[in-house]
Amino acid sequence: MPIHRSVKTLISKAGWHAYNTYRKGVHYHFKLSRVAVLLEAPRETIEAYQAERLEELLRHAYQTTPYYRELLKTETPNIAEIPPLEKKHIREQLDALCSTAFTEAQRIENATGGSTGTPLTFYQDRNYWNQRNLSVYYFDRWAGWNFGQPQLVIWGAPVDLENDGHWKHRLGNFWRNQQWLNGFHLTDTAMLEIFEQMEEAPPQTILAYPSSLYQFATFLSENGLIPQWNLKGIIASAEMLHPHYRALAEIVFKAKVYNRYGGREVGLIGMECAEGRMHINCRDIYLEIDSPDPYSEPGEILITQLNNYAMPFIRYRIGDIGMLSDEVCPCGNSLPILAELLGRTTATFRTRMGTLIHGGYFTRQFYGVKGVNQFQIIQETLKHCVLKVVVNRQWTEATRRSLVQCIQKALGEEVVVTVKFVEDIPLAASGKREYTISKVGTPATD
Repeated sequence: MPIHRSVKTLISKAGWHAYNTYRKGVHYHFKLSRVAVLLEAPRETIEAYQAERLEELLRHAYQTTPYYRELLKTETPNIAEIPPLEKKHIREQLDALCSTAFTEAQRIENATGGSTGTPLTFYQDRNYWNQRNLSVYYFDRWAGWNFGQPQLVIWGAPVDLENDGHWKHRLGNFWRNQQWLNGFHLTDTAMLEIFEQMEEAPPQTILAYPSSLYQFATFLSENGLIPQWNLKGIIASAEMLHPHYRALAEIVFKAKVYNRYGGREVGLIGMECAEGRMHINCRDIYLEIDSPDPYSEPGEILITQLNNYAMPFIRYRIGDIGMLSDEVCPCGNSLPILAELLGRTTATFRTRMGTLIHGGYFTRQFYGVKGVNQFQIIQETLKHCVLKVVVNRQWTEATRRSLVQCIQKALGEEVVVTVKFVEDIPLAASGKREYTISKVGTPATD
């Protein structure tokens, strides 16, 4: 017999209490309240906290990490003068980047999903995870989440799903009060089944990949299935949240979508508030924009993780492009704002003049195009793009000309666009959908 909703919530709250007490100690509620005090403090308090943590991290990196001992030369460097940490450095010098203050047993191995190629392996420590989770708890509450409340999770990271179906995974879902829908295998049968389950036991929040959320919302919309869940909010994370993803999800689920930005390497970077501004998680990370003027000119995002002492990430080039804002947010929070998040550098196109074109520009060209089932645009060079399409009977020559012209309008009329008709466009190795791929690096004048 199914457990009553209120009883399940009480069991889940007890489970969360036991988990946090085991991981963070009996005073974790006090620790969480201190997180809130800091993240809601005046800007000067936040900046002073970051400066202190940066100084401690740099000293630790210099004293205990071979890589940084050689690179920094001093334990009090100017952070702006430190060369960025690249993914290739991690692959080539993994051992040298690990702190000698931690034994191998104290390191926790983690890895990216490999959305841009080979998965990246790295190490973190238990304190990093404790601090990361406290920050996630705080920011997820902006979207209405709370301990014990039912949540639908539409996720697909291999590292999260490798034990999908195992009793430990099912037990974890039970005490967390989560229902999971595998974002890598969104079949009609699976989506209908989870919809019917949620009708019987509605979630209060949804946590999802944006593309999986969009696919689920599309399925419900096309089949006339109207959720009656009274959601408090939807958390979209791990991928770019395109405008049409957000728009359809908010219509179908009748709830606000909150964009959450982060990465496995560094944790939670930012979270959208109720006013739609993305605030930077200054408690855990120090964020820079590699640009002459980060408030007017987009640049690559550099992240310094303030809590991972087992393997310090200092000025890590995470692979995304963004821009800062100096506005005062109407929500009243003083955390700085990430005004533009243009997505992966590999999904941001470049023109011969050096202009950056957000991949979202190209995906918008496919809104309402009925002749296309799937698409992918690949910028091979500054002069050549490939448009892969899976078409249906409504495809016409006029459709082809229109899409080619839209691409040339953004990248230049001289750009050659090759249209390739394919049977299917497979997911990337990470399981995520890649609509735009740029193979062009630093702008050139070839």
